[in-house]
Amino acid sequence: MRIAVDLSHPAHFHFFRNAIETWKMQGHDVLILAREKDLTLPLLDETGWPYQCLSRARQGKSGLAIELVEHGSKAWRLLGKHRCQVVVAVSGAFIAYAARLRGIPLLVYYDTEHAKIANKISYPLATRIFTPRAYQQDLGAKHERYNGYQELAYLHPSRFKPDPAALAVEGLQPGEPFTFVRLVSWTSHHDTHDFGVTNLHEVVRRLEKYGRVLISAESPLPDDLKGYARKGRHGDVHHVLGFARLFFGESATMASEAAQLGVPGIFLSTSSRGYTDEQEKQYQMVFNFNGERARQELALKCAEEILADPDTPRLFRQRHDRMMQEVIDVTALVLESVQQYARQ
Repeated sequence: MRIAVDLSHPAHFHFFRNAIETWKMQGHDVLILAREKDLTLPLLDETGWPYQCLSRARQGKSGLAIELVEHGSKAWRLLGKHRCQVVVAVSGAFIAYAARLRGIPLLVYYDTEHAKIANKISYPLATRIFTPRAYQQDLGAKHERYNGYQELAYLHPSRFKPDPAALAVEGLQPGEPFTFVRLVSWTSHHDTHDFGVTNLHEVVRRLEKYGRVLISAESPLPDDLKGYARKGRHGDVHHVLGFARLFFGESATMASEAAQLGVPGIFLSTSSRGYTDEQEKQYQMVFNFNGERARQELALKCAEEILADPDTPRLFRQRHDRMMQEVIDVTALVLESVQQYARQ
């Protein structure tokens, strides 16, 4: 098969990583197209895989429009040159027009309902749209729901086990309690007017009463908090996250990742997601502080209750075990769907 994979965000790299490795091992031709956004290119560089960077993230609607044209025109040329049989993407906004103009099936895997601009571009042009069962919208006949979450493409127990060796570079010992804090840059087109943490110093002060605090941030930290920053390889982040006592942050993706690893997650953002809502209502693995409840004080009180409870590790292991019994290996879904549409 000749497969094109469009990666426009670091999370998209993680989503397709196992599928790309499988396709390469099976001898298929994989064309990796990328966008310079946060850690996307450093993650690709760590793998050694060849890839084509077609554009870089720009600010505002005008910047997005320029990038859509730049990325799409380059993608159109490369899809033709490599005679691709199928295109896969998370969201798919940057490659949807190129795939349609080439007459190539576009398979989109997505979970973010409020990414309205991207969804208006890619969904009408997609051949098939795969979403978690918790997705809050009905996308019509081309919509296929699955039991699980996108993060299971790379964190399903059959494909990933956290390695405690990754803790050493962070100065952590196996079994040492710590909280993993994630801050986003709020520059994505669907992040407009959103916010989460309002006083980072207060967050650190309150959480470090219960152990170390490790911060992963898309923007530079204040000078007096730089000592809390992660130091390890970009690709080892989930090996570290898997040993945290708690996740606290502004990223819905990382809150869900924590849940897939058995770590309680607190998601603080004015926007919400169907999948983290389900992870709270059905499994109590994630605790959402969104909309009118997007208040740092509420989130911190919840964090303190979890961290102060000595029964937290046992309780969340039980909840995680139940969740894993009810979800699928999402990479297996990707592999099966690509094989089906590449043959058509």
